[in-house]
Amino acid sequence: MTQSQTLEEKVVVSPQGEFRRGWPTLVFSTIGAGVGLSALGYILGTLVVPLQEEFGWGRGEINLASLVSSLGLAAALPFVGKLLDRYGVKRVALISIPLFVVVLTLLSVLTSSLMTFLAFYAMAGFLGAGTSAVTYSKAVVEKFNKNRGIALGIVAGGLGTAGLILPPLMGIVIANGGWRAAYLTMAVLAALPFVLVFFARLSSPSAVVAIDRTTLPGLTLRTAVRRREFWSLCVVFFLLGWALLTMIPHFVPLLIDSGVDPVRAAFLSSLVGVGTVIARPVIGWLFDRFNAIHVAVPLFAAAALGCLLLLWAGPGAAPLTALLIGIGFGAEIDLMSYLSSRYFGPRAFGALYSIVYSVFMIGSAFGPVMAGFAFDATGSYSIPLIVAASMMAVAAVVLLTLPRFSKDS
Repeated sequence: MTQSQTLEEKVVVSPQGEFRRGWPTLVFSTIGAGVGLSALGYILGTLVVPLQEEFGWGRGEINLASLVSSLGLAAALPFVGKLLDRYGVKRVALISIPLFVVVLTLLSVLTSSLMTFLAFYAMAGFLGAGTSAVTYSKAVVEKFNKNRGIALGIVAGGLGTAGLILPPLMGIVIANGGWRAAYLTMAVLAALPFVLVFFARLSSPSAVVAIDRTTLPGLTLRTAVRRREFWSLCVVFFLLGWALLTMIPHFVPLLIDSGVDPVRAAFLSSLVGVGTVIARPVIGWLFDRFNAIHVAVPLFAAAALGCLLLLWAGPGAAPLTALLIGIGFGAEIDLMSYLSSRYFGPRAFGALYSIVYSVFMIGSAFGPVMAGFAFDATGSYSIPLIVAASMMAVAAVVLLTLPRFSKDS
């Protein structure tokens, strides 16, 4: 593909034509997002109690896995983002997917202490950075413009589907084969996008290298870091990452502590995925037609309400809480990639979005870890729930201060 063809694709293809030409990329990206690095966050909650029983680790210690994997991801993503801009999605995926599968296998086979467990999670974050949502969002942004919101929503729905399917699946696997079997199962699932990448109609690395990126619209990295929009997005998604990810790995343990059967607790946790699966394509469709910020802010308010409901009403409110948090999480991921693409443009999208996503991942790592230590210290999740609701309120206010963006970028 030549440079002129790449640019022309954005200009002359109709909204209907975007889906006709881009559906293989959309399928690859949706499945890849669902079984990539982000999926580890969904399955950790089902592994907490089995790991506690076998090794005697505290919940705060186990949830350090989220922190170290996110720090590994945050360290790798700025480099991965530049590689995505320089060589394209295909080359990054072909390298990163096998590395991620290998680390998952090592987690199953070689984990024998807290240090090895955390080391493998750090490796998963660093070596599996190319399987994160940044890679798959870039693939979609390159193929879709008029329908970018709904396309990104469908990809984000891959994460929601993972949240719907993986917790009960891993609960069954753990019940029958133990926690090590859960990581092996995840390794098999994570290998699927490696096959799909050959059918995804992605630009070849040589074609991407041939593009003169100085001719593309959008901001350079140097220009973006001097603008308020960049830093506002970093603050917003750090807060939302902390707030919305705080309870996902703790949802199952919280319910088990309240007397809920572990398998039923895993099923209730999967309702977070129901919320995201339903919400994300709809939210993306709304982003294409209305101001995305005005669409998202009320949804974050609903997620904050979900946290407070869990605090006030206890396990009886778990189904509604899971749905509200899932809807808020659905808006968060879709909004992050959508606003980044609109404010930054294609010129350095990979590099800039990778930074925003790194900040988001740092927040999403510290939230669960601090919640775990708060529980260990107090025996309650009250403080983490109040902090999460407050952070979502602050993020909503910052979002409302952002200027309007162009939908032509």
